[in-house]
Amino acid sequence: MDIKKSAMELNDYAIGIRRELHAHPELSFDLPFTEGVVVRELEAMGFTNIRRGIGGGHGVTVDLVGAKPGKTLALRADMDALPIREETGLPFASDNGCMHACGHDAHTAMLLATAKLLSGAQGELAGTVRFLFQPSEEPANGAAVMVKDGALDGVDTIIGLHTGNLWAGLKAGQIGWKVGPFMAATTTFNVELKGKSAHGATPHLGVDTITMAALIISQLQLIVSREMNPFDPRVLTVGHIEGGTTTNIVADFCRFRGVIRSFSTENSAFMKERIVQTVEQEAASLRGTGTVAFSSDLPPVVNDEALTLKMRDIIHKELGVEFEHEIAMPTTGAEDFAEYTKTIPGAFFYHCSTFGDERDCPHHNAHFMVNESVLWTGVAAMAAFALDWQK
Repeated sequence: MDIKKSAMELNDYAIGIRRELHAHPELSFDLPFTEGVVVRELEAMGFTNIRRGIGGGHGVTVDLVGAKPGKTLALRADMDALPIREETGLPFASDNGCMHACGHDAHTAMLLATAKLLSGAQGELAGTVRFLFQPSEEPANGAAVMVKDGALDGVDTIIGLHTGNLWAGLKAGQIGWKVGPFMAATTTFNVELKGKSAHGATPHLGVDTITMAALIISQLQLIVSREMNPFDPRVLTVGHIEGGTTTNIVADFCRFRGVIRSFSTENSAFMKERIVQTVEQEAASLRGTGTVAFSSDLPPVVNDEALTLKMRDIIHKELGVEFEHEIAMPTTGAEDFAEYTKTIPGAFFYHCSTFGDERDCPHHNAHFMVNESVLWTGVAAMAAFALDWQK
């Protein structure tokens, strides 16, 4: 099979699916329309062993069993959108207040196109390919539920990709790869501060939690800048704060939330420990109390060396050396694909779908767009890997 030619011929199919999904974005685990499209297309390809309604909502898996014996490979796509009102002006833009502003519509479309390509090459396929369509990547909790529901049962390894403009220096259609740490571990922290209310004219009679929060947030930044190795990337961001009721009352309660990111479990554990110590000690120093709760705890995405280099070599063979690009540095962005790679060996790749002009906007932006003309390279990479990785 000429994989490159076959994938190029499926680009219009992938575009059509992507636009249908883009016009009807859905959030988190609640993806009935998206699940319906996926199942409809898989049934049209002749699949009968479809598992649907898994992964806490509308996740889908289906197996393609090859004519030759071999191992089982999972190919994963995420499906959920974001609560962003779209401002692209595209003729297929969504109008329901949500938006595919991170490329998950393209991921789903590319995986369906890959299933279509491989279903026509069943005689050349060794082992089994499991197509895994996952809900709720944006809240970073869908992969864990898919694993719990058996999505990896019997699977030997897994690969996935993320399209868009996450890394600079690549051309549209290139596949970016990196051995080892690829995306960061992430943990959300929630801080609650308690004090004592008083009249704003007599602050000494109260315990001011807003002042307390300001001090603690400033101190938390010192964990990164003064307590950790500057050559080991990590991030601490406070993105939400609320407290107080009006201008002339000392606030007796304040809460704020943030996220930490790093590339090792050791760094994550250290930052969590120091956040708790800082909150408790600084709150006590101002005669208040502070508590910390952690959630959405994801490990880093760490790419298996053998699988990553195998993908590089397969791209050389099937697409050409100009279609691969080694990524020098990981990103502090996170992905719950890490829930799969902590269970079985796997690798995650970057599919560049930029335009090279003013249309290139950040992910999670109301103007985010994908260069649909290169969807076929993601299809070709996944299909070629499925056919060649065991040789």
